[in-house]
Amino acid sequence: MKKNPLKLSDQAVKELKKRNVSKKEIALTFQGVFESPDGKVVLKKISEMCNENEPTYVDQNPNGSAYREGQRSIIIGIRKLMSKTFNKGEK
Repeated sequence: MKKNPLKLSDQAVKELKKRNVSKKEIALTFQGVFESPDGKVVLKKISEMCNENEPTYVDQNPNGSAYREGQRSIIIGIRKLMSKTFNKGEK
């Protein structure tokens, strides 16, 4: 077990461990869903809807650019979860 250099309470350490397990479970769930045949179709549609491969800049409209960049951040987050790998035994 790793040392606790920040002097966190036992409860805080348990909560952090629980969150790490939760992140792995979420990533594996996303991978299972979007790697299925139907999931690939849905992921392609989400990519289109979120402007993944389109410029997010909207001329003369900073709010429009921010909105489109917010949409794009959704697909980027999904792609990050999809590409996440885990070491054997990692929680």
